[in-house]
Amino acid sequence: MKALGRLWTFYATALVLGVVLAALYHTGWLSSLDFLPSSVRSSDTSQASTHSPALWGVAKAYAHHEALDAEPLIVQLRRDALASGVQPSIDMSRALGKHLRQGLVMTGATPHRLILFSFDDGPDRHITPKLLDQLDQYGIRALFFLTAMRIRGDTRRSREQAEIAREIVRRGHVIGNHSVDHPQMPTLGNPDVRYQIETSTRIFERVLGARPWLFRPPGGARSERVDRMIEERGYTIAMWNLGTGDTQVRDAQGVFGTWKRVLSRLEREEGNRGGIVLLHDIHPWSLDAFRLIVEELRRRNCALLKKGEELYDILDDPRLFFMPRTLQKHGTSASMALLSESQLAQRQAALRKDVKALCDARSQLQN
Repeated sequence: MKALGRLWTFYATALVLGVVLAALYHTGWLSSLDFLPSSVRSSDTSQASTHSPALWGVAKAYAHHEALDAEPLIVQLRRDALASGVQPSIDMSRALGKHLRQGLVMTGATPHRLILFSFDDGPDRHITPKLLDQLDQYGIRALFFLTAMRIRGDTRRSREQAEIAREIVRRGHVIGNHSVDHPQMPTLGNPDVRYQIETSTRIFERVLGARPWLFRPPGGARSERVDRMIEERGYTIAMWNLGTGDTQVRDAQGVFGTWKRVLSRLEREEGNRGGIVLLHDIHPWSLDAFRLIVEELRRRNCALLKKGEELYDILDDPRLFFMPRTLQKHGTSASMALLSESQLAQRQAALRKDVKALCDARSQLQN
């Protein structure tokens, strides 16, 4: 009888602790404890069950009752379309990169002056909205790799940042997956790698109504095993070749200078005259550096126009860097992005008109 009493006491204690943990998940407090393993900090407790099956089993049952985010973006768009009788102008498949699924690893390598801007680690409720306004000002569409922990849960911050994620889509940009909480994935065991991929995918589905198809491993850290696990879930891995060092350099001029040096070295040593730029929309200096880079590209284009040379072409999405994966082994990189003569001529002809108008306007202001 004493043994049975102790057993009932144990399960009662586990139940109480489970309710407490569920409450902490609901407030978002537990997710802020960085010293806990990622599988424990997650609001998806399925990966945490190995730590204490009885305790986490109870917590899982209660955690499923936490308040959800606002309805997914795709549901909002369909409802608005029914109310207005007008089809939504947002292409969710494009915004989530469905046309880029199951591809070879994108590297950004190209002999052409093709530039694609990408931003990691957001959304940040202070920086990202300002960046979106700057992108609108310049008429640029970019690629955003979002860290899913920033948009999950029911805290005020997470709700605001989930809405920013929806706004990124509304403004015509492409969203990719950057894991749950930004670990170095090759250092994780298979269960935690699966957690980073699958839980983040579910978070995006909940917030946006559909999953993304591009994945950028945090820090660019990769291994054959991790590449395989990412690609087996239909993702295309998207890297970069134009780093800016904005996680090490903490001022806009320093970031801008790093970008110029990297671009110059790639052109000199590898024949790459463009590629995918990496910035982080969580730093104010990155926001300022983005403006400096765009203005430099515009300045260079005015000079190139006078010389009759190929202009810098800022891309709307990564499709020119994409190559479908067929029988290649996991982790194989795509070839350099090459345009045919007709493709290049067509793009450059349209671009020259816009650049000429911009350069003429600048010249008049200077005079």
